[in-house]
Amino acid sequence: MKNTILDLIDISQYAGNRADYTQGGGGNTSVKNEEKGLMLIKASGYKLKDISMDNAFVAVDRKKIFDYYNSVDLSIKKDYEKESAELSKNSVVALDGIATLRPSVEVGFHAILKKYVIHTHSVYANILTCAKEGEELANKLFKGKDYGFIFLPYINPGFELTLAMKKGIEDYVAKNGKYPEVIFMKNHGLVVNSDDIDRVKAVNTSVNEVIREYFKLPDNFREVKLVEGDNCFISGTPIVQDFIKNNKLDKEFLDRYPLYPDQLVYLNKTITLTPDMFEVNGDKVIYRADLKQSTTLEETLSAYLFVITAIKNNGLTLNTMSEKEVYFINNWEAEKYRRTVK
Repeated sequence: MKNTILDLIDISQYAGNRADYTQGGGGNTSVKNEEKGLMLIKASGYKLKDISMDNAFVAVDRKKIFDYYNSVDLSIKKDYEKESAELSKNSVVALDGIATLRPSVEVGFHAILKKYVIHTHSVYANILTCAKEGEELANKLFKGKDYGFIFLPYINPGFELTLAMKKGIEDYVAKNGKYPEVIFMKNHGLVVNSDDIDRVKAVNTSVNEVIREYFKLPDNFREVKLVEGDNCFISGTPIVQDFIKNNKLDKEFLDRYPLYPDQLVYLNKTITLTPDMFEVNGDKVIYRADLKQSTTLEETLSAYLFVITAIKNNGLTLNTMSEKEVYFINNWEAEKYRRTVK
């Protein structure tokens, strides 16, 4: 298992050390060990860059999850979301010397994909996934690339998303005779999968760079900056500072433009439940939290504002989540749990 863990660390550090790819506890990675029938996946609520030889990941019985999604009978009326969540918890396999944690809420779709999976909430990919014109642009930008792709509509994370991804892949293979390595998810993010570790990283980088270069975006959004204040941290990230100079940023703004789940989980919920933790005061955004929580908030806010600004500056149309979709995320037990992990 050592080599499998090292591979997980490799792809997790690759994706997790860039705030333009992942923010806070968002995104997830996985690696399959076919010999042992296991899949290692990021634990729910943890950051990708936290993954080490004995921390922030969990092993699951990949075959148990894979077989479930290949045999599920939707003609039977039952709570499939609850059933699949229980399956996820019951699939956990204890490893010596490693804490038994809760697998990512997206363990289902990881189980049906290839050996190496990188799922990010990339600011570049989310320009496409959060714009009404996104799928059309994806067809323009990635036509003829040696990696196939599918573009899924917004689907609630968990059981429904896994089934939709499974069908999307099957339809693509039937039509094109090859497996799609790239999956765009509307108002969510990007998934890249491959049976080769170098390939999965190379394709992920390529997808992001194609989008970044098309929109002529500077390659300077890889980390956020916080300035320590008096019992607080102050935003020092240019995208945030530039935005609040010309726009009003408050709860009403965030509620008016719900773009993706991480925004709701980290930003909107924070302002609703702990408003003293997040304050916009003149030209400053102030976080009254520890460094880890403040970094998560700053990363999430910076990415959110980056996506909104890029979409508007390029004459595209924002595609926001519906009230029903927002309600699901706000009341989904899995997301409530993810937000509590420090």
